[in-house]
Amino acid sequence: DQKEQVTPRRLAGGQHVVQLDAEGTYQCSLTGLIFEVTEAVKITYSLLSWSKYANLVKKPWIVGGPLFDVRCDSSRALTSIQFPHSLCLGG
Repeated sequence: DQKEQVTPRRLAGGQHVVQLDAEGTYQCSLTGLIFEVTEAVKITYSLLSWSKYANLVKKPWIVGGPLFDVRCDSSRALTSIQFPHSLCLGG
């Protein structure tokens, strides 16, 4: 399973953007996000704060891991996103 590493360009407001030039599987070198695309596409993404959304998470669920806002200029081209896993092994 080959993933091409891509380094995003940073935009204002903590946003990142990658221009993927062809079909394939790409991994962001900063966030670990993996994008699978069927054609050239531009993807813009950023980390969001859980503080705005935490009240939507009801027990027994808990907030865990990063929250991303991902936007794509061609929804049919982006076939999957794999998000990095977070696991706390401390207490």
